[in-house]
Amino acid sequence: MVGRASIFSDPDVVELAKRFVPAADEVGFLQRKSSKGPESEWFRGVAEQGHYGGRTVPTDTRQGIYAAAPSGVLLASINHNDPRRVAAMLKTALAVWDAMPRAKRLPPSALDKDPASRPRWEALYPTDGLVLRVHTRDVGRVPKSSDDWKTRAWNLDFAWFRRDEGLAFVPEGDKPGARVDVPTAIVRRLARLYLVDNVRGQTPAFEDRAIERAVITSEVVRVTGDRVELRLVGEARIVANAADSKERGYDGRLLGRATFDRKTSRFVAFELLALGSRWGATRYNGREGDPGPAPMGVLFSLADDAPSDRVAPASMWEYGWGGPR
Repeated sequence: MVGRASIFSDPDVVELAKRFVPAADEVGFLQRKSSKGPESEWFRGVAEQGHYGGRTVPTDTRQGIYAAAPSGVLLASINHNDPRRVAAMLKTALAVWDAMPRAKRLPPSALDKDPASRPRWEALYPTDGLVLRVHTRDVGRVPKSSDDWKTRAWNLDFAWFRRDEGLAFVPEGDKPGARVDVPTAIVRRLARLYLVDNVRGQTPAFEDRAIERAVITSEVVRVTGDRVELRLVGEARIVANAADSKERGYDGRLLGRATFDRKTSRFVAFELLALGSRWGATRYNGREGDPGPAPMGVLFSLADDAPSDRVAPASMWEYGWGGPR
C-alpha cells in the first residue's frame, strides 16, 4: 500500500502509465520455480532480466515494478517507493519500446486467453459464500509531517468464507436473543491470518499454536421480514515467536453488526472491528524502532463483486482449500 500511495498517485507517474497496460499479481507465487502456468513462466523470464535477476542473497525475491513487451522482453524495472525514480524508469521503458521493432514486441504466436494449465487462487473464489475486505491500520497516531507515511499507513486484504462457513455466523433461531458461537476453526483462521501487523508491510500469518484465545458470538437483535440483524462480539489473544525469536502478538476485542437475508441466504451488510494492542516485529513489516505495544485496528467489511474485490487472500495457502502452491 505504501507504493500505491506514494507512486501511483503521483501526477507524472499517472500520466506516463497511460501508455502502459497495468497489471498486478502476487509475486510470491509468480517468482517460485515450482509454480506452473503461463503467468509464472512469463514473469520469471522477465524478472531474470531485471533488477534482481539471479539474486539469491539475502533473499530470492523478484518484487518490484517491471515494464515489459508482450514478447517477454524487459524494457526497464525498479523496486522503489520514490515516484521520481519510478517515473524515470517508465520514461526509459517507453524509449526502449519506441525503438523496438514490432517483431520483437510481440510473441511469435497468439496467446491462449484461458489456458487449461493456468492455476489461479481466484478459481477458489466462494461465489455463494461470504467475502470481506480487511483493512488494517494503526490507531491514535498523529502524523509528524505531511509526508510521514508511517503514521498514515494502512493495508488491505480479503477474507473468504465458503457458503457453510458464512452461514455459521447466523443463529438458527429467528427471535431476538438467539445466539450461536461461531465455529472454532473459522474464528481461529480469522485470528491467525488477519489479526496480524501488516500495516506498514508484509508479515506472515500466526501459527495455530500461537492462539491463546479466539471467540466470536453472533446474536439476533432484530428480525424484519427476511432480514435478520446480528450483533457480533468476540475477543482474541495471540502470542508467538517471530523468526528472529522476538515475541509478537495481538490482544484485542471484536465488535460488529451484520444483516443476513434468509430469502437469498446471503449477507447484505457485515462490519466487524477488531481493536486492540499489537507488539513485536517481523522481517518485512516496517516496525524497526516501533515494536509497541501500540493500538491497531482491523476492520472486516462486506466486499463487492467487482474484479478488484476478487483478489485472493494474502495467506490463501493457509486456508487448506487446495489450489496452487
